[in-house]
Amino acid sequence: MLHILWLILKFILIILGILLGLLLLAVLLVLFCPVRYRVSAVKTEGDWKQTEGEGIVSWLFHGISLKAEWKDQQMEISFHLFGIPVDKLLKKRQEKRTVTEKSGTGVNREEENKKSENIEAEDLRTDRNSASGTSADTERTGNSQIFGQQRLNTDDISEDTLKKRQFFIKRIRDRIRNIFQSIRTKLRNIRRTFRKIKKEVSWWKAFIEHPRVTAARKLVWKHGKFLFKHVFPTKIEGQVTFSFEDPALTGATLAVLGMTIPFHKNCVQINPRFEGENYLQGNIRAKGRIYGFVFARAAVSIYFNKNIKYVIKRWKTRRA
Repeated sequence: MLHILWLILKFILIILGILLGLLLLAVLLVLFCPVRYRVSAVKTEGDWKQTEGEGIVSWLFHGISLKAEWKDQQMEISFHLFGIPVDKLLKKRQEKRTVTEKSGTGVNREEENKKSENIEAEDLRTDRNSASGTSADTERTGNSQIFGQQRLNTDDISEDTLKKRQFFIKRIRDRIRNIFQSIRTKLRNIRRTFRKIKKEVSWWKAFIEHPRVTAARKLVWKHGKFLFKHVFPTKIEGQVTFSFEDPALTGATLAVLGMTIPFHKNCVQINPRFEGENYLQGNIRAKGRIYGFVFARAAVSIYFNKNIKYVIKRWKTRRA
C-alpha cells in the first residue's frame, strides 16, 4: 500500500517538476530571447506610388514571425508559426465556411420565396374584400363631420384676445426674470471655477517643485532614455538623393538632416541635388533587437523606488 502511494506521489512530483521547468523556460525565453525586427524602404524614380516597404518582427530564433509588406499600394500581412503560414490556413477555412453557407442559404431562400408568394396572394384577397366595406364607412363619417362642424358655435373674439394679451405679457415677464437669474448663477459659477483653478495651480506647483517628485521624475527620465536607446535600431544603412525647386529649401533640409548623423552614425548617405526640381530617390534599411530583461529591470527599479511610492501615495490622496 505504501509502495503504491509513493508511486502516486512520485508521479505527481514529476509532473509538477516538468510544469515548473516549462514555466521557468518560458520566463527565461521572454527575458533573454530577443525580439528582432528589420525594416526596409525603397523609393525609385517617379511617382510616390512606386514606393515599396517591408517590415519583419520575429521571436524565438525566427520561430514566430510577423511580416508586413507594402507593394503596388497594397498591404500584405503574413504570420508564420515555426514555418507554418497561419494566415493562409485561416483564409482557407473562411473560404470553405462561406462556400458551405452559400450552398445552405440557396435552398432556404427558395423555400422562403414560395411561402412569401402564397402569403401575398392571401393578402390581396383580404384587401379586396376589406376595401369595399371601408369605402362606405368613410362616406358616412365624412358627412357626419361636416354637419358637426356647422353646428359648432363660435366663441367671443374679444375675450380670446384679452386672454392672449395677458398670457403674452406674463410670458415676457417670466422670460426677463429667468434671464437675470441665469446671469447671476453664471457669474457665481465663474467665480467658483476661478477659485478652483487657482487652488489646482497652487497644488500642482507645490507638487512638481517637491524634491522627492523631482527625484522621481529624473529617475523615470533616465530609464526612459535608456529604453529608447535600447529599442533604437543597432544598424542603419542606405542612401537618399533629393532636391527641391528652391535651392534654399534644399540647403535647409540638408542642414536638418545633418542633425540626424549622431543617430545613424553617418551610415545613411545623403546626396543633395541643386537642379531646381522636386526629386526623391533612395533606400533605407534598419534592424535591431529588444530584450525583455531590460524592460523588467527598469520596471522593478521604478516600482520599488521610495520617491515613486511617495508620488503614487500623494496622487491617490489628492484624487480620493
